Amino acid sequence: MIAIITGASSGIGREFAIQVDDLNYDQIWLIARRKDRLIELKNQLKTKSKILALDLLDRESFLKISNEIEIVNQKVGLLVNSAGVGFNDYFENVSLEENQRMIDLNILAPTQLIKVILPYMAENSVIINVGSVAGFIPQPKFATYAASKSYLISLSRALNRELKGRKIHLTSLCPNPVATEFGEIDKNGIKKYGTEDIHKLVARALKEARYKDLITVHPSARFMRLISKIIPHSFVMWLERVFGMY
Repeated sequence: MIAIITGASSGIGREFAIQVDDLNYDQIWLIARRKDRLIELKNQLKTKSKILALDLLDRESFLKISNEIEIVNQKVGLLVNSAGVGFNDYFENVSLEENQRMIDLNILAPTQLIKVILPYMAENSVIINVGSVAGFIPQPKFATYAASKSYLISLSRALNRELKGRKIHLTSLCPNPVATEFGEIDKNGIKKYGTEDIHKLVARALKEARYKDLITVHPSARFMRLISKIIPHSFVMWLERVFGMY
């Protein structure tokens, strides 16, 4: 059985690879742009690992992944869509290229990868899409990123229903900010109080992915999910303004 992890060169994706290493998969496929980082990670893992140094902004990458799966002729037991990007600025200050990159990497890439890998997934396999608490409520000054994560949450929950008959489980992991290369945590802002412990975050995701279609770990992330259901989003965005979040 194969586990496939995108964004494996750093951050949450890398942590998934480290913890999946203890789950008795036959192979772990590590996907990211930076081959040197993937080699370094591979050398730390006990499980046989395959490096696919691919840029998921390149449409040809998905064909290459599909071809590789056909060659090995093994089932996929786990897919983690962790690759992503975000630009924290007012929409008018974000370039067309940056917006396109967020849409392509946060929306198109995981959608395409699920489509490509789905025919090879085993019974009781799991797909974990790394979303964000930003996907619960529109985020001024993070508009495209939050919208992309909202899409991912919706996709995960819908496909989890669609694929129940095949016993394929989908979930969206929605963390608070994580101290990774993805972005610096604002040490003076309110978000610093909700910073996730990356080890606990990934461990909980791997534990709960088979029976939850949306996973939050930090208490403030759970609170954010709750208020997104019961309080008008316009009021929440007003509060964000009061707290200086935009």
